[in-house]
Parts: sequence; structure tokens; C-alpha cells
Amino acid sequence: MSLQKRILFFLLFLPLFLVVLPNFSFAEATPSTENIAPEQVDSVLAKLSDEQVRELLITELSKNMANGSASQGKGSLVKQAVAWLHVLEDKKTGKHTAGFFASIGQLPADLISTMRTVGDGSIGGFLLVIVLLCLIFSLASLLEFFVRRLTADFRKQFQEKAIPDLDGPMRFVAGLMRSIPALIHILVFSTATVLFYFLLPFKDQAPAQYLFLTILIPLIFFRSLTQVSRIICAPELPRLRIIPADDTTAKAIHRGVVFICSYTFAAVFVIAMFKELQLGRNSLTLIVIALTSILIALILSGIMRSRTAIKDRILRQSEIHQTRNWIVEQFAQFWHMPTMLYFIIIWLIMVSDQLAGVHRQNAAFLMSLLVLPLFVIFDAVGQWVVRASINSLRLTTPLPEDNADEELEKGHAESLERERKIIVTSGRLVRLSILASLLVWVLSLWGYDIPYATEITGAIFESLVTMALGLTAWRFASSYIERKILEDTPQKEEEKKDNDDEFGSAVQMGRSYTLLPMIRKFIATTLLVMVTLIILSSFGVDIGPLLAGAGVIGLAIGFGAQKMVSDVFSGFFYLLDDAFRVGEYIKGGSVSGAVEAITLRNVMLRHHRGMLQIVPHSELGSITNFMRGGIVVKFNLEFPYDSDVDKIRKVIKKVGQAMLKDEEFGEDFIRPVKSAGVREITGSVMVIRVKFTAHPGTQFVIRREAYKRITESLATQGIHYAHRKVIVELPEDQSKPLTDEMKRILEAGAAAELAQQEEDKKQQGDGQKSGGTGMPGM
Repeated sequence: MSLQKRILFFLLFLPLFLVVLPNFSFAEATPSTENIAPEQVDSVLAKLSDEQVRELLITELSKNMANGSASQGKGSLVKQAVAWLHVLEDKKTGKHTAGFFASIGQLPADLISTMRTVGDGSIGGFLLVIVLLCLIFSLASLLEFFVRRLTADFRKQFQEKAIPDLDGPMRFVAGLMRSIPALIHILVFSTATVLFYFLLPFKDQAPAQYLFLTILIPLIFFRSLTQVSRIICAPELPRLRIIPADDTTAKAIHRGVVFICSYTFAAVFVIAMFKELQLGRNSLTLIVIALTSILIALILSGIMRSRTAIKDRILRQSEIHQTRNWIVEQFAQFWHMPTMLYFIIIWLIMVSDQLAGVHRQNAAFLMSLLVLPLFVIFDAVGQWVVRASINSLRLTTPLPEDNADEELEKGHAESLERERKIIVTSGRLVRLSILASLLVWVLSLWGYDIPYATEITGAIFESLVTMALGLTAWRFASSYIERKILEDTPQKEEEKKDNDDEFGSAVQMGRSYTLLPMIRKFIATTLLVMVTLIILSSFGVDIGPLLAGAGVIGLAIGFGAQKMVSDVFSGFFYLLDDAFRVGEYIKGGSVSGAVEAITLRNVMLRHHRGMLQIVPHSELGSITNFMRGGIVVKFNLEFPYDSDVDKIRKVIKKVGQAMLKDEEFGEDFIRPVKSAGVREITGSVMVIRVKFTAHPGTQFVIRREAYKRITESLATQGIHYAHRKVIVELPEDQSKPLTDEMKRILEAGAAAELAQQEEDKKQQGDGQKSGGTGMPGM
């Protein structure tokens, strides 16, 4: 078998022992004196001999030790002494150890005597019960066969060729749907069997009921476990297989898990049935020892068959983590020996308890068998916790994709090596801690209590579970937030689109991109504080003073840092009201710019000239957001005063309709480019206003394109823009030609007039800017 088979074998082996009679005891309970009243103690003791008093004392000590009365750490040796005293001198039966083994020959007679209790008290009655039980099971199977005929069409839908490629969760759902008919068959079979049983004449006899349930319940468990294994392993349908294994491995895992778990479950019910049927103590002990010996033999056989696969796995992992050395090689070569020795020791202790009649309430043998699967599970969880914790610290900064610096690459490689060593060392410490904790737990099951070890073990496991749950919650929340942020992040093509030069090249993001990073920081801080407090509490640290101290510190910070609190709360309400988002161009107070980042206290504004402005939230005041709704853009075109206004208006309208149909610009319009008529006539110039409404951030590109297209269209119609000039009128009776000096005077006057006009225009534009929108380029 491969390593995957062995690991999954132990992982699926775990749930069985967690649900099967955790308080079941394989040995008979020692006699109890709880029904004796205090005033009757003297009279009862007076009637007992010295040997009987001694036996009663031994019995009570044994029961008290098994029930946990040795919790003070001194009862383990006394308990074992009492147990072996039972073996060496059993006053109740008058048999010694040699006599116990000599009673093996009595087992057939005890079994026959027990069989006689089923039915009418004879072997014939027992055989009649067996025949009738076989009959009702056969009738129930026949009824199930007809039900299978009805569900045949549904099962055909889950043939290999009819199943598409599915991911992990959908494979589980499909496997569960595939098992619905089988679960219905099990339900029909179980219900029919119970109904048929109530028709039998011996239905009210307790021994017959015990026998019936001992057959029915393990059979139902076997069939149910088979369906669960088919969902996980899918030995016949690789497209529905959840585990990463080939067909051969999946089939082997399916068969091995179902067989081992079903055998153990059935063995427990067989032992319980014989105990209820009052089988002799020695015979019951022999059956228990025989069944558990077979179980141990199966486990040892599995270990021997998987030793090579696990050896290769250990060596392969050590090569991946670059930790292979002589110690690792020796451990990989001989790992199965200490493992097998552990199970043999557990079996020997169980046999000694059975021979001594020691009563244990915690099912120590069954729980001890869980050490190996528990170690595999906790070690996997622990290693994942270590990797996730160290990776979340971001000890190594990723290199940019276009990096060409060899020194930077060398430093990055060294950083990765340090991180790897930290992960390997931390993983080894966690693995040793888990192994030591499991061993302490096993010793406590058998009554060997080590001072403070139990508390430390509980604290380690509680801390590991807490960290695993915390990291799982963090990974789930962080992955969801990352996914939502990526959904709101524009593609590179959109980022490169030349539409925001005058807005500071800001890319407008969605609200999720603005809120989710802050929510992620809040979740991380909350989880870190909670996990830290729980771990401290699990190790016995009183966190009450810590919480009280944190409250006092928070109150002091609230009074001493009112400005900071004001900034935080102002930012919170800005975000709650969705006043602005990352990438939007806003104006708050005396500053304006594109929102580049938002923190708890500040907002980072990138000015359209390139400066980064860090503004506290409380100083923003009222916000003007230029990115919500439409942007109305107006610009002037100057023509000679005698130009044809209607012809110019038609040209501008055609340009607007053409741009509206253009694939590049059409989606950015809210209202098309059109003429707003003559605004004014000054001197020899007629000013015509053009306007349009566009989506925020696109108006600059549209305006540039409108200028270009309008100019080209007007030129084709023979219409040109007005030139700045000054007309000087001379007297009509001017008979003398102009001298050069007079021409220079006239040119100087015209230049002065043009300069004055430019100054007036500039002042008019500055006034509009100071009292207008405040947007760049508007």
C-alpha cells in the first residue's frame, strides 16, 4: 500500500472509536457495598471472615483506583498492585492464574450454556431462532431488491461517462447524490427487518433481542460506512474521487477501512451481547482477549505493509525541506519498530487488566489506539499552523517581475532560506510537543498521572486548536476580501487608458476596494487579540487584569488623544456615508486631488501635478466629489464676427453625433457635443459656446477630441477661427501717406490693446476658477 492509503486508513479509522461505547468496560465490575446502610456496617463485618474482609478491601480499592481516586498522583502503583493481587490470589473463585488458563477448556461449555438462553432453553430452540432471523433478513433483502429496481434509472446517471469534470466541493455533492439510493435501500432494509422481527413469537425475549441487535446494528454500520467510503474514495468513479489517489490505492483504502472499522464495531457488540447474556467471567475475558488480539494483529500487519511507503515519504519530505541527515535516515528506516512496540505494550496492559479484572471507565484500550491517527491529524494541523503563521508575518518581500538586480535576487534567496529554516525548526518543535502531549494523555488514560503534565497537555492542544481555528477564520476572511478586491480592480488595459492625465492619473475603484482593506485590518487585529488571550488563559494566566488594564489604557488614550479619535471617527463616518472612494477626485477644505489610499486617520490625496497630500479626516470638512454623476464641460470657440452661425452650429452637431456613435468615445457620453449658441461678440470676434456631459474622468479626452474634429470639419467648410487684431480707423481726409514713425506708433497702440485684452481674459478666467468647480483644466 502507498503512504496515502495508510494515512487515510488511520484518518478514517478515528471516528469509529469516538462513537463506539466510550464508557464500555470489557471486564465485570467488582462487587459494590453502596447498598449497605451505615448502621449495618458493623453487623455485616462481624459475619465475614478475615479472608472475606481482605477481599472486600481489595475490591473497593481496585474500584476506587479505576474510577480516578488516584488523581493526586500516588495511586497508580497501588492500583497495579491491587490488580496483580487479584491475579495471584482470587479468593472469590479460588483460582490462581494457572487455574484461569486451565479454564480455557470450559469456554465451549459456557458458550453452549449461553446459547440455551436464546429461545426455549435448548440448542434446538437456539437454532430455530437463528433460522427465523435468517429468514427475516432474507425477506428484507428481497424487499430491498424490488426497491433497487425502482432506482435503477437514477443510478445510471452516475456512470463514469455521464459525469463531467467537477471540483472538490461539487464532487462531494455529486457523491452524496449518488449515495441517496443506497441510503434509501439501507433504510428500507432496516425498517423491514425490524417490522418482520416483531412478527416472530420470541420478539419479547431479551436474549433474542440482544442477538438480533448484535446482527442488525453492525450490518447497518457496515453498509453505511461503505457508502461514506464510496463518497470519499470513489473506487469505481475517479471523476467523483475526493482523495488524491489512483484507482488501485482508492480501492485498497476502501476495502481496508470498511473491513477494519466494521470488524471493530461488530466485536464491541459481540462482547456487549455476551456480557448481557451472563457469559462466565473467564470465558468473557478470553473472548475479549481473542478479539482485541486479532485487532492488534491487523494493525501491526498494516504497519508492516506500509513501512516502505512511509519511509519513502519521510525521505522525500526531508529532501524537499533540505533536512535530510543520518538521524532522519535511521528514523525512516526503523520508524515501524517503536510504533509496533507501542501497540504491543498497549495490548499487554489490556490483557493484564482483563486477567486482573480491573474496571476502567474511560475505555483506555480503545482510546490508546487513537494515538497514531491523532498524531497524523494534529501534526498536519500543527505544520499548517506553523507555515501559515510564518507566511503571514511576510518575512520575505516578493521580488518585482521585471527585477534584474543580481544582488537583490541574492538577498531575496537568503531571506527565503532563513524563512525556510524558521519553518522547519518551528515545525519540529510543534511535532515533538504533540507527540509528548499524546504520550502524556495515554499515560493518564491508564492511571499514570504525571504532575502538571495533564494541564500542560490540555493547554497545548487547546492552543493548537485555537490557532488552527483562528488561522482558518483569517484565511477564509482574507481570501474572500482578496477576491472582492480583485473584482473591483480594473484590468491593466483600463489602467493604461489615457483619460486621467489632468486628474492625477487616478484609477477609480469600487467601494469594496476602499472598505475591505480596513475591514481586513480590523479582523486581523481582533483575531490576534482573541487568540492571544485564549492561549494565555489556557496556560493558566488570569486575563481579567489584562482586560481591565486594556480598558484603563483605552480610556486614557481616549482623553489624551482626542484629535486622533476625532480623525478615526470622522474617517469612519466618511466611509459609512460612502463620501469618496479610492481613485476618485475630491476637494475637501483647501486641498484637492485623487484619493490614493485611506487609513484609519488620514486620506492620501494625489494632486494632479504629482504632489502627495496627507490630510487627517477631521480636516477635510465638506467634500466635493467630482466623480459622482456627470461632468458638464463648456468651452468657447471664437470666429470672425461675420461668420454664418447656423452653418457653424450644424457642423458642431454633426461632430457630436459622430463622436456619440464612435466605439471609443460613445460609452463615455451622457449628453453629446452640441452648440449652446453665441455667447458674446467683442470687437471683431464672435464667441460661440460648445458643451457636452460626460462620465467623470473621461471629459478631458472627449474635449481634446472634440476640438480636433470640430476644427477639421470647419476647415472643410471654409470656416476658420478668428485672429486677434486691432482695427485702426484713419480720418477720411488723410491725404498724406503714413510715415514710418506713424506706423510704429499705430503698431505699438495695437500691441498694447491686444495685451490689455489678454490680461482682461486672464483675470476673467482666474475669477471663474476661484468661484467655480476647482477642477483642473476646467
